[in-house]
Amino acid sequence: MSSIAQSMPITETIDEQGFPSGEYTRLELFVERRNQGIAAGVELRCDDSESPVRELLDGARRRRHVTFDLERHANYSLAVSNARISMAYLSGGQDLLDRGVSYLTVSACELRPNHVRSDGEDGGEAPAGELQSRSDREDPRWNPVDVEVAEDLGRFYEGNVRPKVHFEPFERWMNDPNGLCQFQGRYHMFYQLNPYGWQWDNMHWGHAASRDLIHWVHLPVVLFPQQELDESEHLSGGAFSGSAVPIDAQGRPCAGDDAHAMRFFLTRHIEEGGDPESLVESQTTCVSYDGIGVEQEHTVVERPLVGGIGHELGRDFRDPKVEWRFKAECDQSKPMTLMTVASNLPRKDVQEQHYAYVWEPGSDLRRGWFALDSMDEAGANAADDARVPALAGFVADDDTRLDDADAWRYIGPMFADTEHPEAFTYECPDFFPLDGHDVAVAALMKYRDGGGRFQPVVWYSGDLELRGTERQPRFTARTSGLCDFGTSFYAVQSFGDDSGRRIAIGWLADWFGVRREGEHRANGAMTLPRELHVRDGRLTSYPVREVFDQLLGKVLLRSSAQTGQSCGCGVAGQRISGNAYYARIELPDDSDFDIEIASEPQRGSLHLVRQEGITRIATHGSNTDSLHLSSGICDARTMEIFYDRGIAEIFLNHGEAAAAVLSACNGEDGMFQAQFDEAMNGQAKVEVRELRGIWD
Repeated sequence: MSSIAQSMPITETIDEQGFPSGEYTRLELFVERRNQGIAAGVELRCDDSESPVRELLDGARRRRHVTFDLERHANYSLAVSNARISMAYLSGGQDLLDRGVSYLTVSACELRPNHVRSDGEDGGEAPAGELQSRSDREDPRWNPVDVEVAEDLGRFYEGNVRPKVHFEPFERWMNDPNGLCQFQGRYHMFYQLNPYGWQWDNMHWGHAASRDLIHWVHLPVVLFPQQELDESEHLSGGAFSGSAVPIDAQGRPCAGDDAHAMRFFLTRHIEEGGDPESLVESQTTCVSYDGIGVEQEHTVVERPLVGGIGHELGRDFRDPKVEWRFKAECDQSKPMTLMTVASNLPRKDVQEQHYAYVWEPGSDLRRGWFALDSMDEAGANAADDARVPALAGFVADDDTRLDDADAWRYIGPMFADTEHPEAFTYECPDFFPLDGHDVAVAALMKYRDGGGRFQPVVWYSGDLELRGTERQPRFTARTSGLCDFGTSFYAVQSFGDDSGRRIAIGWLADWFGVRREGEHRANGAMTLPRELHVRDGRLTSYPVREVFDQLLGKVLLRSSAQTGQSCGCGVAGQRISGNAYYARIELPDDSDFDIEIASEPQRGSLHLVRQEGITRIATHGSNTDSLHLSSGICDARTMEIFYDRGIAEIFLNHGEAAAAVLSACNGEDGMFQAQFDEAMNGQAKVEVRELRGIWD
């Protein structure tokens, strides 16, 4: 709060656009200094007071999260000096979990000709540190800003032609989902956020909550980068990815609706630019009692050094996923709380793993290579084949002391993928029991698979067993495959809800440069929530029932295409007003087809096709045209497509295969059409429905 705030009279009359506080009691701003070496700050003025309150970016601080207390139902205005407000919202007050924050759009006003200092000179800018010490007569110019309240989020997203059914932050950059859980009647989703710009930068945790997994309210940012990252442009890192566990009053994991609090586990990352040896990552914990703020963050797990140099976990040691639903082998009535952390290890120090690929054709998945960038060709970079991706394990010996570093015991590498030595490390791991199987999920970092996908997310199904004289948990993979056969699925995280479902949400990563920066847009979106199952040795994913119950709108097209004629048949081009639709296609056999999901002049097209028995995604006019994005299954009879203004999610055979793809076709109107092979024996059924918006 306002530790260096001061009151000063303003002599100029400024014609800026202000904002009402309504029921909110706090203003939160993310403020960035424009020019180093020059004093910077932000000023808040209440219409009911002649004295403004100012907050400064002290010393060399480049950025600062600034908060002001507000009076309810008062009108305020803002001004800045050598600063930019990159994100702003109103918070605090009663029922915030239901109302959510209220975002403000902030833009600089044009300086008025009479906006000068009282001594007649132009305002100019003050040297660093002088803003609060100058007299009123010498006070430098404060630039007013226009502020508008985004009261209607549905109108805001629609007016800027944003996705209708996929969660995005209000603006700026977003990546991995974090801390997914159910807590006291709501689903909570935290996520990696850079509130200062369009690209990745030092990481915060954004926050949203929902009662139905579909309609979300934005909540205040809960975790922030270390202060030294705000001070130095040569350091990077922040609050990296992690997970959440609902806990009871004794601190034990429990069902979400019975929980007393949420306990978070995350990675604190700091690194000096250009020096990978400077990387330090540790796992911390903190707790939230009200579902809005967090407190008591401290370190619980440091990177173990086992056996000296060359026998230790890699410096990349991050993204703790804590799961409490494993059963201890010695006592099936007692759960085992397990923390899985992504890293890498020397190959010679781990057990060789051999598993079956549940994928056709297998070569499409397996023949991959080390890649630093999504467009790197095979052989462009040399892989370190001596190290392999690994999942490091930690067990909580006392599940009432999850906040105690002494309660977490390192049990060594639970699993290492010796089948993928080309990959640099794992990232964003997950590990959970499901349908009588134990399942591990992780992304292969700095790796392109045989189809050309970058950093694909893989699943492994097998058994977690206690081995050795010390009875340590070890995972043996039996089968493996891709979680998603598209180009944009990453950092998926799952959680178990109180009804027993295993629900997963992933980040739609733009590895191939599809998205374009624009005013009031966001760089990052989440997938639809998917329910996971293991069927016939394969991990499947399919939208949760709430997606169908709440998002499907009126029928736009219902058609039956009859074949057995001398020419092909299908559905002619159908214009989709709003460019957000659901399509379901049912086929009688495995004959060829071409479904055009999206198409726009100068922006290319996106297709789901089957040719020579292989069902795959194809693009035209995109950086992904050369990729071979096969689905990994031989017989796709039912296809369901959710297309949402540049985001496509495809589900085959009720989730036997799934794909997420970003497309440049994100205009106000869309196009759908389908062509079926003349050799098809029977009738193809097609239904297209509109999608209702999640912010409406």
